[in-house]
Amino acid sequence: MIHRRLEPAIRGALTSERRKVVVLQGPRQVGKTTLLERLVEGLDGRVEVLNGDFLDDQALLRPERAALARLVGGLDYLFIDEAQNVPDVGRVLKLLHDHHPQVRVLATGSSSFDLNERVGEPLTGRRQTFVMHPVSYGELEPRPTTESGVLEHGLLFGGYPEVLTIADRETKIAHLRELVADYLLKDILHLVGTGRARLYDLLRLLALQLGSEASLSELAQGAKLDAKTVARYLDLLEECYVIVQLQGFSRNLRKEIRKARKIYFVDLGIRNAILQAFGPLEMRNDLGGLRENYLIVERMKRNAQAGIDARYHFWRTYDQQEIDLIEEDQTGLHAFEFKLGRGRDSVPKLWRETYPESSTEVITKASLGEFLRVPE
Repeated sequence: MIHRRLEPAIRGALTSERRKVVVLQGPRQVGKTTLLERLVEGLDGRVEVLNGDFLDDQALLRPERAALARLVGGLDYLFIDEAQNVPDVGRVLKLLHDHHPQVRVLATGSSSFDLNERVGEPLTGRRQTFVMHPVSYGELEPRPTTESGVLEHGLLFGGYPEVLTIADRETKIAHLRELVADYLLKDILHLVGTGRARLYDLLRLLALQLGSEASLSELAQGAKLDAKTVARYLDLLEECYVIVQLQGFSRNLRKEIRKARKIYFVDLGIRNAILQAFGPLEMRNDLGGLRENYLIVERMKRNAQAGIDARYHFWRTYDQQEIDLIEEDQTGLHAFEFKLGRGRDSVPKLWRETYPESSTEVITKASLGEFLRVPE
């Protein structure tokens, strides 16, 4: 079983003297329910687990004094899986927090947009939120002898837990296609009410432009949507943990590009399933984009697991000087250039002259593990 690094932090939040409603968010099928079951096994006290997908469980979760008192009587912990499906769940959680301090509450949800819309205002100051992603490089704990295999699997098949447990290549591919068809778009289609074909067109365009700057007008033209709609859909795809968006970094120079954006997929197995592109890496013309996507997203996971709050950008000038990842956190500004294969092997001189206070590092295969592992 893969040890999920969020588990100790969530367990600590559930037992902390600073009592909060614990909210666990993340894409479907990344292991939230499995983690919830592990938490139940390791807690002292009486635990009740409800699921917002079931109407009879929804009926128990009404914002009514008597109903909630009956529900939590004698409980130490109440867990609500798929909480975004519970009507008025925000008020329910607020009432549980304010009037039943003896009960520790955890709620999970697969769509951050939908869940935040429901619990946002009622739980202001009352919640602690964690985000679970597909399994990270650090959670797989690769040894030097297995690093290349972990990297190759991540580039081709991603990190969804069930995919990692499947040995057969064709079964992996079939499962990823099922994830795209049955789970990936479920929350988004519910939120936007758009046709599946248009959303697929947009996702295919994003997948094809991996590692390149994305133009709203070009995406709109390709997907036959207007630019404002595309911008809204991109935000929803990000809220539903399908993509991440990086903006251009700029502080000083006119020649720095600041309004551009790059779009990466939270899981490359999903991206490859959208394109049905699972060919050998050595024969791929998108290998550079795959590596860039993998390193950026895995670094984000690593920082989140380490409790590092960072902002992420890329850097490029109009004369084509560029850096793959700019990371800004409380310790300062950090520039990373990726060189897992051929290509430039240094950070541009203009960056170092313009931002001399920043740290700079070239990430190679030899330094990959240190770059992606959570510091002890």
